[in-house]
Amino acid sequence: MRDPLRWRTIGLWGLGLGALSLAWLWVGGDHSVGVRFALIFFGALGMTFGFWLALFGNQDVRAKQALARGEDIIARWRVEPQDWQRFVASDPQWTSHANGRLNEFRPSEAATPNGVEVIVGKAAVQIDESIHRLPLRGTPEITEARLHDGTPPVIELLLYHPPYGTRFGLRPARYTALRFPVGQGALADAREAVAHFRGDRPGEPDFLHGRGDGTNPEDLSKCYNCGYETHKLRSHCPKCGTSLQSRRWSRRFGFGLVIGGAIVCGLMGYVLFELGPALLNPGSRRTQFSGTPGKARTLLTIFGAMLAFGLTALGYGFYQMFTGRRSKRVIYFVVALAAFLVLLAYLL
Repeated sequence: MRDPLRWRTIGLWGLGLGALSLAWLWVGGDHSVGVRFALIFFGALGMTFGFWLALFGNQDVRAKQALARGEDIIARWRVEPQDWQRFVASDPQWTSHANGRLNEFRPSEAATPNGVEVIVGKAAVQIDESIHRLPLRGTPEITEARLHDGTPPVIELLLYHPPYGTRFGLRPARYTALRFPVGQGALADAREAVAHFRGDRPGEPDFLHGRGDGTNPEDLSKCYNCGYETHKLRSHCPKCGTSLQSRRWSRRFGFGLVIGGAIVCGLMGYVLFELGPALLNPGSRRTQFSGTPGKARTLLTIFGAMLAFGLTALGYGFYQMFTGRRSKRVIYFVVALAAFLVLLAYLL
């Protein structure tokens, strides 16, 4: 993003004007239907887009300020004007290639007489005045880092933006790239930067992630579709695109399944304990269920299926907690059981 401070300011203005529009709706007295609709529309639009624009702009501003203070810098070099012109002329060819990806960096046509400065940090890259945040454990995910020979050499980072849901549906995943030139005499620094973004260097461990260098078996992620294995932090398999999950995350998801399964089992157990006698003897004067025997059997089937769903989640959660692995058979069974419950609810 170029000039993130300006975009943050625009976002704050949009957020403020949106809030002002909604506030005027309540304190401005009676309004016509058209005015109310306009205030609600522009207020919601301004607050939504203003919030996200201000948030992302502020993150870019902080990343740029951190690089300016010299924090977590891997390398720094300057690209001469003639090398910059060669890079600008050759960059469209990368995008038009059969397997090429759109460059998230939009290089300017001309460089200053002193050249263009490139600052490579551990979590961001600044090219001239354009800042690009590259968190090693966030979005976008760096799936591959390459150093291409040439005049000048070019670093290419392949980026993966995961799909996300919106009010209009699911936005598909995006695959882009970040390409920028390497200055003269900076090949050693460029190789160090590529090794960092490729995950060849151990990361900083925390509660949710390990070092990713193979020293901890909990970092191992295995694709249950093609068998691909890696200790590096990856969200999906580079061979087949299936989601990856490390043993550490499998145990944590297993703990969540145990809690969810226990809640479902407890609720369904209580429901069956209270309503079971009435459903087993429908129409009896001693019961409070006045439906037909067919409806009673249907309700028992639904409650039993939900109890089976909870027991499966509970058992599968314990399996993941103790083994750190996923099972395709259990996943398919849970999905089929959930589909069965949805079908029953639809038919009723």
